[in-house]
Amino acid sequence: MNNRDNLISILGSIYQWRKVLRNILIITLLASIGASLLLKNYYKATTIFYPASPELANPELIFGNTGQVTQYFGSDRDLDRILEIANSMEVVDYMVHKFNLYQHYGIDSISAKGRFTVREIFNSLYSAQKNKNDAVELSVEDTDPKMAANMANAAREKINQIAQRLIKNIQATTLTAFENNMSHKNKELDLLGDSLREIQTVSGVYNSGTQGELIAKQLTIAQSEIIHKKAQLQILENNPLIPKDTIEYIKANLYAFETELKRLKSKEPNNDNLTLQTYNKVLPKISILSDLHYQARKQLTYDQERYNQVKAAYNTTIPAIQLVEAAEEPLVKSRPKRTMIVVAALLAALFFAIIGILIVEAYRDFDWKQITQKP
Repeated sequence: MNNRDNLISILGSIYQWRKVLRNILIITLLASIGASLLLKNYYKATTIFYPASPELANPELIFGNTGQVTQYFGSDRDLDRILEIANSMEVVDYMVHKFNLYQHYGIDSISAKGRFTVREIFNSLYSAQKNKNDAVELSVEDTDPKMAANMANAAREKINQIAQRLIKNIQATTLTAFENNMSHKNKELDLLGDSLREIQTVSGVYNSGTQGELIAKQLTIAQSEIIHKKAQLQILENNPLIPKDTIEYIKANLYAFETELKRLKSKEPNNDNLTLQTYNKVLPKISILSDLHYQARKQLTYDQERYNQVKAAYNTTIPAIQLVEAAEEPLVKSRPKRTMIVVAALLAALFFAIIGILIVEAYRDFDWKQITQKP
């Protein structure tokens, strides 16, 4: 009974103040309508895109030098990287200067807090976040619907440019490393080539394989002919039926082959004729220098090919994002929700008015002078 009596008492108190309550609600209604009508309409333009895989700029993938399956869309880490770029001060400052937001927002650009203020206002109207489908959803609000769409698309393109620049900076560093390495390889080739030519000029060994076979052939022939001629002389020299000229001819040939064998086996350097001693002495050096020269040329050719591939990738424009939906000029305002503002103002006024009425009724019989009277 006490709870019911208290409720009836509260309703009775509110009923007694019904006219005041009505007037408060009417004033609040008119004031909220007037205030909401003074608010500017804001339009939201949204563009949606996915991050592209950085591997698309990989030279091996471009030129088909790998069996790796092409991933056209980026991973979660690539998504985080794009979001980090999207919310960077570089993008904010770019938008401020491109669209002259100081003037657009009515901010003094030379004031002490002008730069901070324009950034804060823009960030309150700008949003870049991951949506439920793991795509980047970039939105810009503005009182001009066309400008809102242009700003959203411009921000997306700037994000794409920054992401591309980060990849190209890495490629540029790689190109510089290749250029330095190839320059070093060219100098190394020059030194090896000079050393090889000097040994070849001094020794006379220009083609170790062919000349080695030739020396071996000459040595074999000389030794074989010497044995053959000596055998002929041993048999024919004491035979009175053999003419003397024939014997002399055989002796001359024997002398020639013995001289040839002596020359081939000579330990003294001979600039006119290549000897076995000279050949065996320079062969290891020539083989080592030739092998080093070949390996250096092979590595330089490989580096040059890799350099050309990286440079081709560097000069190719590969998007860092995959566009799903470009921002279009919004046809309907995003805020303010004037009906919601009015309803919320009325409910707040009603609540606080009832609280005020109950407080007044509860302390109606209280002597307020007791508070100010001295004891």
